[in-house]
Amino acid sequence: MSFIGYAVSVKGASHEESGTPCQDSARVHITKDVAIAAVSDGHGSEKHFRSDAGSDMATRVAIRSLMDFTERNGGLDKMFRDNPENAARRIAGNIIYSWNGEIDAHMLYTPFTDAEHAISRKHGGIPVESVYGATLIVAAVTGRGLFGLQIGDGSFAAQERGAMRFPMPEDDRLIGNLTTSLCDNDAIGSFRWFYQAGTFQSVILSTDGLINSFRSSEDFLHFGERLTAAVSSKKTHELAEHLAERSKGGSRDDISVAVLTKK
Repeated sequence: MSFIGYAVSVKGASHEESGTPCQDSARVHITKDVAIAAVSDGHGSEKHFRSDAGSDMATRVAIRSLMDFTERNGGLDKMFRDNPENAARRIAGNIIYSWNGEIDAHMLYTPFTDAEHAISRKHGGIPVESVYGATLIVAAVTGRGLFGLQIGDGSFAAQERGAMRFPMPEDDRLIGNLTTSLCDNDAIGSFRWFYQAGTFQSVILSTDGLINSFRSSEDFLHFGERLTAAVSSKKTHELAEHLAERSKGGSRDDISVAVLTKK
């Protein structure tokens, strides 16, 4: 593998003003066989009062699950050659199971405070997993193909033969502020995915705070090309500041980005 990775999360302008924490998380993990990236956006509303922890758990378990499946099944490309639908569903199911396991552990060592109990009572009782609610996008790229898995909003862009595009199937339920979530009762059925054989130059995953700061999808993709060029040349020292300015002048939301690109 000849990929390098970069991940960053910045607090949105609205969260800076309100003093609330960043709800996003981003991670990359690269081995000699596979490069993996993940981003997650915690919902952040009052009844999702631990979604910052939920998004952190989501990116962590996503990378761990993909590593586990590739190691156990002879590699990513073999998994999707043999039975792609089953492979994607098994990975999604493992992510959900592991995410809920992380929540159980977090609740054991960090039970609700009096203030959090009061919020739950205010809303008539909130399911524990909803308190940690978050979206998730994960990508895994090898020298032979690219796998993508997503629940909720945010953007998945990939560059192949010099062209940057959106390979992930769309979800027509994502309208306005509506989103599917890891905390949904039917989360396993809300994941969308793809596997495509081929050689990819780069992958960019981002929470919706980034694309909502652009006037068009075309502008976003052009930015993606510049972003991967900066990562490949290791000129990322001003990127966090740039993303914070984009949030301030655009979505005002948190922004997380995870990039995988060839050296």
